[in-house]
Amino acid sequence: MKPKICFLDVETSGISQMRHAIVQIGGLICADEGGALAVLEEFCLNVAPFPADVIEDEALAVSGVTRDQLRTFPAPGAVHGDLTRLFEKYCNKYDKKDKMLFVGYNAPFDYGFLRKWFEKNGDKYFGSWFWHPAVDVMSLAMLRLAESRHAMSDFKLVTVAAQLGLPVEQAHNALADARVTKAIFEKVR
Repeated sequence: MKPKICFLDVETSGISQMRHAIVQIGGLICADEGGALAVLEEFCLNVAPFPADVIEDEALAVSGVTRDQLRTFPAPGAVHGDLTRLFEKYCNKYDKKDKMLFVGYNAPFDYGFLRKWFEKNGDKYFGSWFWHPAVDVMSLAMLRLAESRHAMSDFKLVTVAAQLGLPVEQAHNALADARVTKAIFEKVR
């Protein structure tokens, strides 16, 4: 059976999944069709923080989100419902053999944040949607770029994309970052 692949990215209000909020979830759900990845659906969901979440101004500046904008974003519970309904279109969470690959750039960060966000929403079934472990495109890119790594200023998504000759539409937008992650994945696999 060909795997379904979910390229996922989150924008957050800081770096601690325990203390900080997810403010945007974006991704692409793809099917492997003979080696080519067909995009089945794209999504980008803004989400308000939970009341106890810490909001760091520096993190908001990176993603270009203001505190005023956060107040207009849908509540986490509503977004959780939207996201799980989206996943239900492609997976049966009650079938242990029907899951998606979770693919991200620095995947442990996004995977961990999203898992914790599911828990904050009272949902302990994050693992019903995704195979474990997540696929980290950053590590795959490192294998491809090992010989030129010493000449790169950093190994951020935008830098790696540029090194591979890939365009970047808008950094630190969850959907845009997921698209670039998919492009890097396709280039390095």
